[in-house]
Amino acid sequence: MIVINSAAYVVPEFRNELGAIPPCLLPLGNQKLLQHQVNVLRSFEGERIIVTLPSSYDLTLDERDLLEALQVEVVAVPDGFTLGEALTYVLNIAANGEHGLRLLHGDTLILDLPDKLDTVAVGHSRGDYEWELESPGEGQAVDALVWSGFFAFSSQREFLRALALSRGNFVKAVRLYGRSLSLTAASCEEWFDLGHVNTYFSSRSKITTQRSFNALKISEGVLYKTGVPHEKIEAEERWFKTVPLAVKKYTPHLLDAGTQSDGGRFYALEYLPYLPLNELFVHGRNSVDFWVQKFVLLKKFFVDCRQACLLERSVQDDVQRDAVSLYEEKTLARLRNYEQQTGFSIDTVITQHQGKPLTVAQIAKICVRRALSMSVVPAVLHGDLCFSNILFDSRSERLKVIDPRGLNFKGDFSIHGDQKYDLAKLAHSVIGLYDFIIAGRYAIDLDADGFECIRFEIDQRLASVQEVFLDVSFIDRAPVREVMPLVVLLFLSMLPLHDDRPERQKAMLLNAVRLFKEFI
Repeated sequence: MIVINSAAYVVPEFRNELGAIPPCLLPLGNQKLLQHQVNVLRSFEGERIIVTLPSSYDLTLDERDLLEALQVEVVAVPDGFTLGEALTYVLNIAANGEHGLRLLHGDTLILDLPDKLDTVAVGHSRGDYEWELESPGEGQAVDALVWSGFFAFSSQREFLRALALSRGNFVKAVRLYGRSLSLTAASCEEWFDLGHVNTYFSSRSKITTQRSFNALKISEGVLYKTGVPHEKIEAEERWFKTVPLAVKKYTPHLLDAGTQSDGGRFYALEYLPYLPLNELFVHGRNSVDFWVQKFVLLKKFFVDCRQACLLERSVQDDVQRDAVSLYEEKTLARLRNYEQQTGFSIDTVITQHQGKPLTVAQIAKICVRRALSMSVVPAVLHGDLCFSNILFDSRSERLKVIDPRGLNFKGDFSIHGDQKYDLAKLAHSVIGLYDFIIAGRYAIDLDADGFECIRFEIDQRLASVQEVFLDVSFIDRAPVREVMPLVVLLFLSMLPLHDDRPERQKAMLLNAVRLFKEFI
């Protein structure tokens, strides 16, 4: 039997950014920490995994689906219980006589878990926190060995007895158990403590998610980025260098850039230990008011990008041509690529709307026509303004943007473009729920007409956030609802980029259909 102890809420310093959530539900690499924990704990084959949560925490439908998919049992523990009291409660109602007991703290991830029973995992201390020293009485020495949050006992009964004798004091109970059944300290090198803000962001920097076309390395407060094609990396570097001060204040400092020994390009930015908006949106429990404030900050970003754009007529013409290329040529080229990859014809009927069959080609044609009928809004263009590229600094209440495009559709360097494209990218996170797809938080069902459709289990809080977003005037001449055809085109144009994940491609396609039927 394995118990993940997560029966209390995260410490107050986290709640300003994520709301009140249990520690095992902290975001990590666009997943919940629990997903990483369960993945490692599955190495103990055949053992039940129980996760404790505060009884006052209401799981969303989406979180219930996730827990079911992970095949973990949930025990709701009364609020206010100490760790020892929570474990006593769980063992009394959930234990069924299995041999052994493994405990993992809910704010801890250990990739090299010890496999033997009667073991305490230890690691080298990182920071000035009150971890339990493996050798009491030696003082809090720098780099001392401390308990790292995983315990394995051969006797559930003996541990429960130790909890009773220690009156629910977890540390005393472990020490008391060790006097009856000797405990061995097992050193763990891949231990990540996520229970404090400092250690959380330090751990995040070491567990960095990345796509195949780029590589990130974080070292001593510097983020190094390389990748292919080299022109893309150079364009991003030049964008950071070139944007006006009114926009540069929204970016990390560019520290270095150049050519590597293999001829590839790199650039180095200051590493900002902030959470991206996609993880707050998908995994946080932030209020609607929290998101209203973020949308106010984003509206100011849009205003600053427009005001920083003083273009000559020839450059405005270039922006117009680039918009046509983005909305029409790019979409059609990407759809042809998708057909070649998968053998799926875009002339296939994919849904029915108001009694009429619809193909992907028809959906694309209608959305392209709508997109091209709107006026261009010249601005300094980020080019990929989705939630994962927007960081939030909760202390200064400021946003920072990363991973700009820097190239127009023809492959020429440019910091300018049609701002409706940035708004569409933003909408594809908020309304299109792109980050839910990337996180695997969706289901595919059949609609009333027998066609496949995508379903998201978002709660009323997020639905309210979406409603507020739709009413924000980011661009005076382009309400969010009017750029939704661009959002549909974004999902269609992304299809060939995810050829390594066919199930994700299907989700993107069905999501384009969903948005078309709802908004277009």
